[in-house]
Amino acid sequence: MKFSMAIIMLLFLLVTPAISIEEPGVHQLGQMMMSAADNLTTYAYSRQAEASIAYQNQTLDEQFLAVKETSGMVNLPDQAGWWNAALTDKETGEILTWQGYLVNGSEYWKEDQNWTRFLVNNTTIILEEYNELPGQVALIQLSDMQIVGSEQCDGEECYRLEGTPIEPIMEGILALQLLASYFGSPFPLPDELENASFSIGDTNLLNNSRVAITAWVSKNSSLLKRLDIDSSLTISPEILNISEPEFNIKSLLNESTIYSAFGQPVTIELPREALNESYRLKGTDWRWAAFGSVRP
Repeated sequence: MKFSMAIIMLLFLLVTPAISIEEPGVHQLGQMMMSAADNLTTYAYSRQAEASIAYQNQTLDEQFLAVKETSGMVNLPDQAGWWNAALTDKETGEILTWQGYLVNGSEYWKEDQNWTRFLVNNTTIILEEYNELPGQVALIQLSDMQIVGSEQCDGEECYRLEGTPIEPIMEGILALQLLASYFGSPFPLPDELENASFSIGDTNLLNNSRVAITAWVSKNSSLLKRLDIDSSLTISPEILNISEPEFNIKSLLNESTIYSAFGQPVTIELPREALNESYRLKGTDWRWAAFGSVRP
């Protein structure tokens, strides 16, 4: 679950009070994390995630299970990035694969065996999508976190932080998970959601959901080494405060991301086959949406 740096930083400015530089603890650590992320040149990451969505009513009981594995690299001085994602549908065994490259001012996506080249008007904006770590650090800053101890992570002594996002960020995460739960759903999308007349504040979603964040931060470099996000969401007409036939949807998402290779040499080269680009024959498969991502 990747978070847009621009959106999160805007919310950060709106809801975060001024913090004294002398203040010790988690707030000061957050500032050190952001400074370390801003000074990065290169890094790599790997992410493992599992999603489970159960659909039930009086006559139906269905479940969607999927596993997603993602890896990527970023080279900020070269304005280059790469990611690879594979989603496995646990029921059918089908594996969906995607790749993305940002190289020499152009972006390329590979869906299965088909390559698409996208026109890039602003490389800086696209690079922010590939450079996900500052956005993840901002998510931690916009969460009610506590330092709960120290642990080894990837052979390095780290602070362990645990907490939950503040309410505006929580609502944003739940809104994505709510909409994702309806992709491929046997139940129709409620009119309130389809007409954008829906407000989480008018529902009981916050009382029927959970988002837990755990982070491991290097004591030596203040760099984010690992981030786990676990979320659960239960949906019913009563919870959504809408008039619909009785149903129940329960969505679970667990993901863990490890960041590594900070400052190490990174070469991102576009495969020659990408030059034989073609238009995608179809849009993104709905199953990607189970992980709350616009992009795979």
